[in-house]
Amino acid sequence: MTTSSASTPHSEINRDSVGTTAGAMLGLSLGPSVLAVLTVSSYVQPIEQEFGWTRPQVSLAFSLVAYMIVLVSPLQGWFVDRFGPRRTILTSIPLFGLGLMALYFTPANLAVYYLLWALLPVLALGLWPLSYLQAVSGWFDRRLGLALGCANGGIGLGSTLVPLLTALLIPAFGWRGALLALGVLVVVVSWPLVWWLLRESTQIRLPGAAAGSGLAFAELKGERSFLLLNVGFFMLGLTASSLVNQQVPLLTEAGWSPEAARSLVASVFGLALLCARVTVGFVLDHVFAPRVMQAVALGGALSCVLYAVQPDLAIVSAILLGFLLGAEFDVLAFLIKRYYGTRAYGKAYGVIFSMFYLGTGLGISAMAWLRESVGNYDVGLIAAAGVLITAALILQGLPRYRFEPIG
Repeated sequence: MTTSSASTPHSEINRDSVGTTAGAMLGLSLGPSVLAVLTVSSYVQPIEQEFGWTRPQVSLAFSLVAYMIVLVSPLQGWFVDRFGPRRTILTSIPLFGLGLMALYFTPANLAVYYLLWALLPVLALGLWPLSYLQAVSGWFDRRLGLALGCANGGIGLGSTLVPLLTALLIPAFGWRGALLALGVLVVVVSWPLVWWLLRESTQIRLPGAAAGSGLAFAELKGERSFLLLNVGFFMLGLTASSLVNQQVPLLTEAGWSPEAARSLVASVFGLALLCARVTVGFVLDHVFAPRVMQAVALGGALSCVLYAVQPDLAIVSAILLGFLLGAEFDVLAFLIKRYYGTRAYGKAYGVIFSMFYLGTGLGISAMAWLRESVGNYDVGLIAAAGVLITAALILQGLPRYRFEPIG
């Protein structure tokens, strides 16, 4: 079964809508946004130690992940618009799990190491937030922000729990065993739960159905808001994910123990991200969304400064950083429906999402390179703060919504 009966804007809370939101949350908690992006900093130093590679060499793999997301995101949008989110997701989950398991066999060869990581975003094509958020958005309108926040909360849930798990697995089984175990969890836990819970509303355009309401993708090139969102999210990607990627080595160099950096600070970040998903989602239904994004971007800038000048306050920095990453894709998913409707939702989201990860790939490499060149992370952190402040100023230019909530 791939579809269910349509829900109207006045009866948004029902078994299928709640189940779909829960399925999206659980799927995202063991998805590539968590396992291949937000929690990979735990592997940086163990891989350095095993192979003797430099930090920029090790970190380049995670930049390649981001660059591959740039390539697959528009393709994901096409698949979701063409085949529907449920079918796309259920096909991708086992492929992604097998890709994680394959990392167990990484040889002492940089080219193969890079290839294995670069394949992950392709195997996980249907598991980036777009698929899940499009499934959820078909069920909600008046409570859209809250529903998207709850679904995206899965990334926060995963970012809270996975570092605690890897903090136990890496000392016992090494980084290879940790990735193998996570791949098994994806296949045997995530797939059955998502298959059981996630349903599509008939408001989502399926093969052969009429186009949804709103702007066609070709019309977006004339929208100033589309340009501003692409530039703004590129700058957010340049900073936020690169900071998370280097968070553990940054803190260990500042005097934190590897165990504390992996478990305590990383999990505080994940918990803040989880809280931000739900809190920001609720706020989006009541406050103009670009102002919400500006506020958390400025908080992220403060986080960068604190990491540079006061690493003892890493818990505060991790909370601010968690709120920054916790808000980004809630706001993006919300704004696309409010500015452009549902007709080209997947393609619009895919393009902006790819711009975010283009920035992420550049930011990860730049942060690692600056640390190698200067000997510390301070210059990169202050530069990241400046980029986030600039992004907040760019978002000031976004207009009022074209498509207001119904009811």
